[in-house]
Amino acid sequence: MHGGLMDFDEIVIKVKELSLPIGKYALFGSVPLTAYGIRESRDIDILITSDLFNELKESGKWVEKTNPNGDKKLVKEPFDLTDKWWHGNSYEPEESKIIRDAEIIKGMPVVRLAEVLSWKRAFGREKDLKDVRLIEEYLEKHGSSTKST
Repeated sequence: MHGGLMDFDEIVIKVKELSLPIGKYALFGSVPLTAYGIRESRDIDILITSDLFNELKESGKWVEKTNPNGDKKLVKEPFDLTDKWWHGNSYEPEESKIIRDAEIIKGMPVVRLAEVLSWKRAFGREKDLKDVRLIEEYLEKHGSSTKST
């Protein structure tokens, strides 16, 4: 890791160390951009099922915090885990579908770029709009369909 940034190989190693059960999580936030080589990530956001959230919360190995939108998350550097992805601003995801529809890249379930694009467009923060441009450029160059590797 340099300057706090991680490439996808570093992320894969760190996530594997968590031993999360397959089908109960997907990498979200900036990690899908990293998976496609669009840009590196500073942290690792993971969408998890509600049952896994409760199990990890009860383990005592994670710190529970509250997102600005009021939803709870579990934190342990460099991870942020949540079972409710940021709703609002016309973005109302179905978390179980997002996890189920994730692409497998280097053995990791990664939220599809189209979903990340929808979320970042809806929230429209400055950092999101920068990512929207990067994703759109990537899709324009590589085609709108992405392949699992």
